[in-house]
Amino acid sequence: MSSGQFLNKLAVNSLMKRKLRSWLTMLGVVIGVAAIVSLVSVATGMNQSISSRLNTFGANILQISPGGSQASRTGPGVFAGAGDGGGPREFDASVFGRQTATLTATDERLVKQVPGIAYASGTISGRATVSYKNKNASVTILGVDPLTYWQMTTANLSSGRLLSSSDTSSVIIGSRVYNQTFGTDLINEYVKIDGKSFHVVGELASSTSSFSSADDTIIMPISAAKSILNKTTLSSIMVSVADDADIAAVSDEITTALLSAHHVTSDKQDFTITSQESMQSTISSITGTMTLFLGGIGAISLLVGAIGVANTMFMSVLERTKEIGILKALGMTSGDITVLFLIESAMIGLIGGILGVMLSFVASYAMALFSIPSAITFELAALAVAFSALVGVASGVAPARNAARLEPIEALSYE
Repeated sequence: MSSGQFLNKLAVNSLMKRKLRSWLTMLGVVIGVAAIVSLVSVATGMNQSISSRLNTFGANILQISPGGSQASRTGPGVFAGAGDGGGPREFDASVFGRQTATLTATDERLVKQVPGIAYASGTISGRATVSYKNKNASVTILGVDPLTYWQMTTANLSSGRLLSSSDTSSVIIGSRVYNQTFGTDLINEYVKIDGKSFHVVGELASSTSSFSSADDTIIMPISAAKSILNKTTLSSIMVSVADDADIAAVSDEITTALLSAHHVTSDKQDFTITSQESMQSTISSITGTMTLFLGGIGAISLLVGAIGVANTMFMSVLERTKEIGILKALGMTSGDITVLFLIESAMIGLIGGILGVMLSFVASYAMALFSIPSAITFELAALAVAFSALVGVASGVAPARNAARLEPIEALSYE
């Protein structure tokens, strides 16, 4: 038997002799690792969930919303000139001129004048009550232009057909409303929305995101939505930028046009232009900060576990002082003693890390039952186990050095 094998066997035997203490020490590591992995996985899951929602629309989609918000605009260059000569392109905004904090069909027509736009379409959204037989639910209503909306979204149908330009009282229902709220085949059936009958012509395919709002949405022609929601202004204007156009330049052009039409300056901008890229960047920044914050909370638990490992190893040195003296008398070097105690502490950290990751999978499954997004990746699990083993080794360094410094004669005479 080699020296390494002998030390490993000796370390395992030592841990087995102190089963209760070893398991209690590991428990602190298990809880710490499970806390870190679970909390970080929640932040990762939220990021993936939101990204899934953003990916419903293509990367070349801009969304114009009423209300100014410097933080969520498309980024640098929004107000820069985008004309042929570097300056702003001139728009005939005099016929549209007014100062307002809303978006209207007039704005939609103005936006459609901007070069580089493939499609532009206003949408109206709000809450309404939908009922079928004896079941009722409050859902989000989304009014769209059937001719252009489906050109700007990657959403698919699981059954039925898309809305057409001839539809006036037809709807497409999100999968969660369709399957969980009503739980029956609704294609070609009629549902009532705020007392008005609508023909169900399609069902949206389920989103991969547990938080996707599309699953809880009913899509209808914008004319019907105006009537149901009693709205005349637009909730947003969706813009699809042509493949050969620059998204940032088109955004600049739209900004210039709407600022002129609304008679406001950039510091009083009353609309917001967002892109998938800018939203993803903002969300990634937020979830990254959240990951660090939640990971830090979990790290506190692991620190407590590390202190427990160190305490156990110090106690082990005191209890095994005579044993250390015998091992040294038999020819074991100080280096061998150090390695022996480091192996023990590393085993506690490694096993605790593996059990902690296993516990985090259970926690992730439990969170999924409550629709809390959680994503445990292989890299996260492997890093957690490796970090846990490293914490175990670090916690055992001081006790191992104390054990290695013991003189054989003093150790043998220790009571």
